Amino acid sequence: MDTAEACKFVRARVGSNVGRLCCDKGLSQSRFAAMIGVDRSHLNQLIGGKSNVTLDVLVKIADGLDVPLTSLFFGLGDAAPQRIEYDGTPEGAAQ
Repeated sequence: MDTAEACKFVRARVGSNVGRLCCDKGLSQSRFAAMIGVDRSHLNQLIGGKSNVTLDVLVKIADGLDVPLTSLFFGLGDAAPQRIEYDGTPEGAAQ
């Protein structure tokens, strides 16, 4: 089973959600990275969908933003990753 496209899409969706949540809270990437003890360049790569984030970092992010972990995966629906319907952009996922 080839999941490369699904993985790429999920990374982009999670990154987009983290970026949106930081913006909603009025936090710059630099400030937020310092708050949660993550390198700013790593956070930038994550928000850009280019970094494969660990669960530990996801927990730090959710805690730092004071949101449930599930909010980081908003917009992915409840389908298995290989069944996610998308047009190649984070906004294209089934809600």
